[in-house]
Amino acid sequence: MIQIEKKNGWFDFKPLYGFFQDFADGVYQITIKRVRRARTLDQNAWLWGIVYPMLLKGLLDAGWEFTSIEQVHEFFKKQMTIDNVVNKDTGEVIEFPQSTSLMDTVTFSTYVDKLREYAREFLNMEIPDPDKALKRK
Repeated sequence: MIQIEKKNGWFDFKPLYGFFQDFADGVYQITIKRVRRARTLDQNAWLWGIVYPMLLKGLLDAGWEFTSIEQVHEFFKKQMTIDNVVNKDTGEVIEFPQSTSLMDTVTFSTYVDKLREYAREFLNMEIPDPDKALKRK
């Protein structure tokens, strides 16, 4: 993986030229993705300290028999972060939950928004915003 930075409206392509210098002749495909910060420690603290414990309580009140916050974590990863891998010959699909620890700040916020929506819709509970939640602790 190589990263190219844009400053003052200009890209510095020197690292890219150096990267391709020793490649053999041929056609290459480049995928461009904006680099984002990894989820923050505060986001993670809110998820594990407020969101998941509240969801655990709500799920227990709804009749589920979860025994830990880790089970709640795995349950929601499977519900909301699935990546599919398809066998092009057989059509078989394998599902893999994504790791929340590898999410960037935007993806992580979207994941937690989905958790809050689930809590409102299915558990009839409101999970507070991070600032309000952390001040209550």
